[in-house]
Amino acid sequence: MKKINFIIVCIILVASIFTGTGLASAAILEVGPGKNYATINSAIAAAGNGDTILVYPGTYNENITINVPNLTLKSVGGRDFTTIGPGAGANQNTVVSIQPNLGTITVEGFTVLLSPDKISGYHPIGIGQRMAAGTGTACNIINNKIKVTGTLRNGIQVSGSNSKIIGNIVEGGPLTADWGSSGILIATTDSVRSILISENHLIGEMNYGIGIITWSSGELTDVQIKNNIIEKTVSAGISIGGKVSNTLVTNNVIRNNKLVGLEEIHNNYYGYAVGNPIGTKVYYNQFCNNEIDMKIYDDPNDIYVIGEPKLDASNNYKCSESNTLPMDQISRILGFSKSKYATGEIIEDYCKDNPNSEGCKK
Repeated sequence: MKKINFIIVCIILVASIFTGTGLASAAILEVGPGKNYATINSAIAAAGNGDTILVYPGTYNENITINVPNLTLKSVGGRDFTTIGPGAGANQNTVVSIQPNLGTITVEGFTVLLSPDKISGYHPIGIGQRMAAGTGTACNIINNKIKVTGTLRNGIQVSGSNSKIIGNIVEGGPLTADWGSSGILIATTDSVRSILISENHLIGEMNYGIGIITWSSGELTDVQIKNNIIEKTVSAGISIGGKVSNTLVTNNVIRNNKLVGLEEIHNNYYGYAVGNPIGTKVYYNQFCNNEIDMKIYDDPNDIYVIGEPKLDASNNYKCSESNTLPMDQISRILGFSKSKYATGEIIEDYCKDNPNSEGCKK
């Protein structure tokens, strides 16, 4: 009997140790009619580290703040049947706000409805981390739909390393007067790396389909942009600016954008970041009916550092019946010297017609 009691005591002690170190089984909390929680925020308030919140079909008119470590927020019925927002109240311009130092946060399977009006002076954001609030939090934003009924700031905004944005739809809002809008924005003032943007569909009157930028002294490296469809933006399908390195842009369809398919911003051209993008690789993309397929914005006095990796555009295609026309035959890159900034299969139509332009001088 003493031996049995000793074994039982040991089991209890081991269980308490695992519970104390956060290794106990994570809980599942359910939100919806007839469930334990009527609102998503009430479930978050009751959740602990590593828990999963399952949200049943319905419309939840609330703005969400995720402040629980390693939380998974997931719909049961998928994004077509489960809607969040817009909520009301001061400082609620982001429908789903994700805080720093939370490990890995997953938001999956929702339609996020943005307010038609400014809230607290800002245009709305769908799912997002603030630019300086990404430290210690990787975001998995998966299979959501951002619907805009008015103006848009950013549909999805992420600033944490090792984040993944996969399978989302962002229906863009119109150009805003006080801030450029993006379907997906990666923006940071910190040092951030390893972000995947894949299989998203970005469509509408937003400024940029995908924006990759640093602000102030921020640095951003190893971003992959692949297998996305980006169309009908006001300014550019993809914009890369600031101290950004080793960006891979591959297997995307970039079409019907009013100004530029893909742009790089050099030499603090718009005044928001120090540093030039380096090592950008643009492979196997389709460019269709853009006013300009690729463009580099550059001050004529920019001093290019010899040896910096250049933009490499190879094996890209123009939309055609056969989809086999190489980009070096038909694409347009305006206003900069290829030898200075770019390598690959590129033709400089603008420079052929304007050889004395500052951007075209070899």
